[in-house]
This record gives sequence, structure tokens and C-alpha cells, in this order.
Amino acid sequence: MQIHRLHNGIVPAAAILLAAGSCVSTGPSPLTYSVQSVSDGRDSAMDAAEIALTELGFAIARRDLRTGTLVSAPSEPTEGDMREAHARRISSDTPVRRIAEVRVEGAAEGTQVFCKVSVQKQVTQSYRLFQAAHSATDAPGETAIDRDAAGTAAQTTVWQTVSRDKVAERAILAAIAKRIDAQPH
Repeated sequence: MQIHRLHNGIVPAAAILLAAGSCVSTGPSPLTYSVQSVSDGRDSAMDAAEIALTELGFAIARRDLRTGTLVSAPSEPTEGDMREAHARRISSDTPVRRIAEVRVEGAAEGTQVFCKVSVQKQVTQSYRLFQAAHSATDAPGETAIDRDAAGTAAQTTVWQTVSRDKVAERAILAAIAKRIDAQPH
């Protein structure tokens, strides 16, 4: 009986610690972003990153100079943008979008530019089915109108990150480095 009580206490506690530990973010790293070291300072690297993103077809949605972050607005990839690996994992009738994020950090040995391009697919319908199947109540009180009445289609659409576009990440970093190298120092 004591082993059963001990087991019932340890397993949930371990699950909570594991979940809490996995939520801690240490910032960008070579494991989660593609990385490029550049010779210029942080401000000129931010300017070069913004121009590179724009030239490669990403519209800037957010620019935060304090944190050195640029985030693009979601954009639909063209056929040339999507690699075969993405196409095999994502159904052709599923809407797909890409979001680029560039972080610029100044370090003692120079400036580092981190880039991540997330590929997301729309999963609104499967999310709604999951919610209905795992609802806390079986009362038929929530209709489609009740569920979506408070938001627009853009607000109620659910997107899931399925992969990264590392080819686009390398292209963005190369464009940033090329732009910085072309500037007079």
C-alpha cells in the first residue's frame, strides 16, 4: 500500500518538474536557430537583416530594437520555396505558411545573427474535433456559432509548426552577410 502511495506521489511530481523544466527558454542557440557571425555591429546587422528579409519576400511584422528581434508576417510559400521534404509531410490541400524570425545579439567576439523560418500548417478543423472529443461536458451547449462568435476567421484559425525551412534560413543569413560585407567599414 505504501509503495502504491509513493508511486502515486512521485510520478505526478516528476511529470510537473519535467513540464516546468521544458518551458524554460534560454534564448536562441545553434540547436534552435541557424547562426551566422558578422563583422559589423548590432544596429547595422539589424538594418541588413530587415533589408534581406524584405528582399527575400518576407514582410516585417515586428521590429524590436531592444531585444534585437525581427519577425515577419506570415506568408504563403511559393512552389520554389517549399522543399520536397515539406511537401511530403503536408497535404497539398492544407494551407501552409512561413514565419521568419531573426535575432541579432552582440557578443564579445562579435555580432551573431540567429535565424529561424518556421513552416506551419493549418489545423483548425482537427483542433476543433479534438476539443469536442475531449470536452469536460457532454452537454450539447457549444455550437459552431458559440465557439467562433467572439472572433474573426484570422483570430480563430489554429496553426501548428511542423518544421523549419533551413534552406530559407541559410539564404537569409547569406543575404545579411553579403549586405554587411558590401558596406564600407
